Amino acid sequence: MRYILLALLTICLACGKLPHEVGGTAPDFALKDTAGKVVKLSDYKGKAVLLHFWTDFCKSCKVEFPKIQEMHEGIKSNDFALVAVNLGQSKEISQKFQQEFGATFPMLIDSQNLIQTLYQVKVYPTNIFINPEGKIVRIIRGWTNKQTVEVFIAQHTKS
Repeated sequence: MRYILLALLTICLACGKLPHEVGGTAPDFALKDTAGKVVKLSDYKGKAVLLHFWTDFCKSCKVEFPKIQEMHEGIKSNDFALVAVNLGQSKEISQKFQQEFGATFPMLIDSQNLIQTLYQVKVYPTNIFINPEGKIVRIIRGWTNKQTVEVFIAQHTKS
């Protein structure tokens, strides 16, 4: 898998934009969710996507997570998807977090930090905004808020 990531990064370098930069094409990936189902980023093709990277040892993540859930409940767009990715931790930790905060959005597990490496996530939380064409349009290292997400949705969706 690491060789595939290296090959992808090499190809992207030749194209001018790294996949983890604003303006770059968000690299596809496949991870299991807390129920064991394989979810791909490409499953959300044609939608505006917010990738929310987190860990349970991040105090800010614990404070932000209920706000992310509340925001998710308030968004009424079929053209938007919020996908949380736990970095470097087990399925059990993600399941506990999901239950504790009542998360209703997909929670994926990157226990080997492959996606963390691919997207160069070094700060928790990190929020990556991807437009329906698959381009990264914004990266927020740290908290995001409902207003920022609503503007993103308004700019990049039909509904």
